[in-house]
This record gives sequence, structure tokens and C-alpha cells, in this order.
Amino acid sequence: IMASSNKISIITAPADVGSVFPGKSRAPAALQSVGLVNKLTTLGYEVSIHDALPDGPAGWSESEIGLNGARNEAAAVAVCHAVKDTITTALANSSPEEQIPFQLILGGECLICPAILSALTHHMPTKRIGLLYVDADCDLTYPNEPGSTGNIAGMALTHLTLRSGALESMKTFCKPDGSGSVDSSNVVLFGLNSSSPANKRDHLGYLFNENYRVFTSSAVALDATRRAKEALSWLEERVDYILVHLDVDVIDPGLFPLGNVPNWTGANFPEIMTALKIFLASKKALGLTIAEVNPYHDPGLKMTGRLVDEVVAGLKARLD
Repeated sequence: IMASSNKISIITAPADVGSVFPGKSRAPAALQSVGLVNKLTTLGYEVSIHDALPDGPAGWSESEIGLNGARNEAAAVAVCHAVKDTITTALANSSPEEQIPFQLILGGECLICPAILSALTHHMPTKRIGLLYVDADCDLTYPNEPGSTGNIAGMALTHLTLRSGALESMKTFCKPDGSGSVDSSNVVLFGLNSSSPANKRDHLGYLFNENYRVFTSSAVALDATRRAKEALSWLEERVDYILVHLDVDVIDPGLFPLGNVPNWTGANFPEIMTALKIFLASKKALGLTIAEVNPYHDPGLKMTGRLVDEVVAGLKARLD
């Protein structure tokens, strides 16, 4: 069983509720405006589009940190429910034993990742689903952590693992048995900027102590092909399917400042796209989620267009 070779299900989640700056809610429209769907259909894909937020984007708003230690918690959780429900409905047309369309989720924000994986694991409860977390941040912040911004986008891995400190309201985005969608046996962190202050020593310590597989951004910058093949091979040995999560802040902003919050990773656009194409070529890859694109940083949408062209090139290889 594998993802369908010629069907793609696009899920749009134009949300901006768990973040520092406004802009990401415009990303799904921007990615489509540079010809994403047309380019995929020209290749020979059958594309269906599902909007998780049909009443309009969940935009950024000024917010205080709530008693639970998070900003905009209700809005963020509502977006996650909408994403999970939309994917669940889109998958309902395919039985667990047949090829499902490749899932292309256009965020929006990192914070929807637990909702995506929860939908996939509930659709295929007997399958082991792994995550390639291509991100400069480990996103292990927890509510009420000293110095925390309270932005739920920075808590994505806390909610994927459901480690101590996870918001009660996010614990519904889990595997069918109630456990977190990932642990150290089915996720690889790829492109982590170990020198970024956002990745606190405690967070890195957690990854060490729990035996997580991590490839730093400096290692990726030195040899993206080798590191991507190592990461993929490690995960393919352990899981039935792989979701690739691409947070564009993994790309160094010096030449490509498309990400919502700049992160000086040292890994440039070509290196990250080389890795992405290796991941998408895997027979076990069943989906890609694109997060943290901020079109406000890209007035002519040139960077957005380049990103779409690379994603389309990666998906073309699946047809061959």
C-alpha cells in the first residue's frame, strides 16, 4: 500500500492565530496564485482541493497570554479541529486498504501538524506513520515555560509528543490509543538550528535524553544529499508511511527570507530543496505540509514561485 501515484488532495489552512507576526494566513492563496494547481495538473496529476477554513482565513489578532500559558488558544484549537475534520472527510472516500491521494497541506502554521498526523493515524490505525520534521526549531516550548512567548506555533512538537506540559485542549490530536502522534521511534528532526536561542538547552536536553534522531542545519548545509538520505533511510526502516513537514524557516533568510520569523540556519534554499526532493521521492511519502510561509516578505511572490516550482519538481518524480 502506498500513496496514489497520480492523485493529489490539497488541503488549505489559511491561519495565523498562533504566531508572532501577521501574514501566514495569506500563504495558501499565494502558493496557489503562482500556478501550483495548474503545474500539477499539467504533469498529469488529478487534483482535488479542500479548504479547511471555508469562511475565510483565521487571521492574526493581538492577544494576551491566557491562564493556560498560551495565546489565542481557543482559535488555534478550532483551526486544528477544522484541519483534522477536513483531512478526515477527504480521506473518507478511500478505504484504508487502497491507495490514498498524496496529501498536500498548505498552511498556515506549524501548530496544525498534530491535527494532520492525528487524522492520518485515525484513518490508518494499523499503519505506522512517521514524520520528517524539516524545521529550524524543535518547537518544544510548553505553556507557562519561563520566557515563553505563549505562541502555540512554537509548541508543535510538545503537542505531537504530548509530553508533560502539553495543553489539555491539544491532547485530542493524538493516535487512536490516546498517545502522542510521535516519539523518538517515528520522527526525525531535520535542519534544527542548534545555535538558535529559541531551541533552549532544556529542549535540546530533552531530545538527547529521549534518543531523538536529529540532523542539525549546519550538517545539512555541509552535505544536504548525504544527510537527507540518512534521515530518510532511518525513518523508512521504522514506519509504513511518512509525512514531510516543511517549515520554511529552515531556509537561511540571507538569500531567501520567505519564512515568518528569520532563522539564521546556514542552510540555503538549494540545500533544503535537494533534501525535500529526496524525501518526496520516497515510496513511503504520503504527504507534505508547507508551513510558515509569509507572503508579506515576498512582494512579487518570486520566492513563493521558486518554492512551488521545486515542490512540483519533487512531485513530478513520483509520476515517473
